[in-house]
Amino acid sequence: MTEISSDLAAAEDPSEQEFGPSGIALSTYRFPTGWFIVGFASDLAAGEVKRVHYFGEELVLFRTKSGKVHVLDAYCQHLGANMGVGGTVEGENIVCPWHGWQWRGDGTNALIPYSKIGCKNNVRIRTYPATEWYGFILVWHERHGRAPYWQPPVLPELETDEYYPLHPHTRMVNRVKVHAQMIIENAADPYHVQYVHKAANPANTASFEVSGYHLHATVNAHFGGGRAKTWLTPNGPVDAKIIYDNYSLGLGVVRFPSDLVATCQVTGQTPVDEDYTDYFYTQASIREPGDTGDAPTGRAAKFLALQQEVIKQDFFTWENMKYLEKPNLAPEEAHDYAALRRWAHRFYPGKQPSPNDFGYTADGEPDPAASEA
Repeated sequence: MTEISSDLAAAEDPSEQEFGPSGIALSTYRFPTGWFIVGFASDLAAGEVKRVHYFGEELVLFRTKSGKVHVLDAYCQHLGANMGVGGTVEGENIVCPWHGWQWRGDGTNALIPYSKIGCKNNVRIRTYPATEWYGFILVWHERHGRAPYWQPPVLPELETDEYYPLHPHTRMVNRVKVHAQMIIENAADPYHVQYVHKAANPANTASFEVSGYHLHATVNAHFGGGRAKTWLTPNGPVDAKIIYDNYSLGLGVVRFPSDLVATCQVTGQTPVDEDYTDYFYTQASIREPGDTGDAPTGRAAKFLALQQEVIKQDFFTWENMKYLEKPNLAPEEAHDYAALRRWAHRFYPGKQPSPNDFGYTADGEPDPAASEA
């Protein structure tokens, strides 16, 4: 029997080849760069204030009388009151509940109601770029406060009435003890589907690409295996291609084909603190024939209920796993896992801004070259 030297075995091992001798570490800074969901637009009426906690910080959302959404650090720069607790809106400004100081959406001081100076022009609260996107409130998080270098994508399915709306009937939010990156790693892992989600047949990756802030993967999956027909596969088993798109580590889109129920799932992975992530889940399926209502019915409703349960099946693993810098992977999975982790690293800037930070020029401005998906 011929013995294979340990050095040769290591050189041929796919994990060794893809991850190198030291592996790919998870950033010690836990809050990546990107657009993140912090709430639902319909939950914030004009003149309303909402307290949230994300990225390890207390934040305050408010919608002005004219309808514009702003996101600020929650603490009033007068004496430190949390404006998310008892704060109000006056016109276009948020009002601190302690002494009535008013702050504009850009973080500048608008009014000190009892002072002869009117306001302090040299004081500013940290702000976060915010936008509304298909019924979500998004904020741009970047460690050093630099401006966004890309914008949230257009989703064609949500630009038409052919699909049920995302809101309010499909939304689900779960707080999970997991790093946001671990959720994204599902895009490189079709092999868990047979074991965690009890699929009758194994899935496999058809394509996997990362570029700029965009990850695109397609997975071949078999539905209805071993059965003549099911409610999901009424014409017999289906070989379907599932499409994954992730935009940085905060936004995800999963598309199921018309061979099943044409569906666009929109997810958000928003870090709460160093341990927990809020996992936002919604989906828009193609309408049942003749249905004009907002609530999914028929096969679309069944597919929604199914997928909401399928998503939860991952939570147990996520909440109890340990990140391995150098995992031991099979040849079929090593390349994609390593590519995903190297790609993810670009979204964690260091303690100080660097000319090498992805998405930014040497002077800290958004790099136009990084704006393309």
